[in-house]
Amino acid sequence: MIVLIKIVCIVLAVAIIALVLLQQGKGSDLGSAFGGGSSNSMFGALGPSDFLGKLTYSLVALWLVLTLALAYLYKTENTKEMFETPLIQEVMEEIPTDEIPTE
Repeated sequence: MIVLIKIVCIVLAVAIIALVLLQQGKGSDLGSAFGGGSSNSMFGALGPSDFLGKLTYSLVALWLVLTLALAYLYKTENTKEMFETPLIQEVMEEIPTDEIPTE
């Protein structure tokens, strides 16, 4: 289960990076106003920004949920106790009482 979530998170991360790089920056709006942009694209008159923006937000939300689920699964998987006795008691048993300074 953890391996599957890891693979999906990696694929989503690569897709998010690609979608962010495909989107236009804020500075390109002025250039498209003077005929540099393509208003008759396949995504509609607004261009791909609205569609790609919603898709990016959706993928980021899914990636965040899967990452939190992965963290929860790792936490619940590693709940066993590492030491049978607490570490301080173990050290105290190893040190003889005559070597512990009292003042």
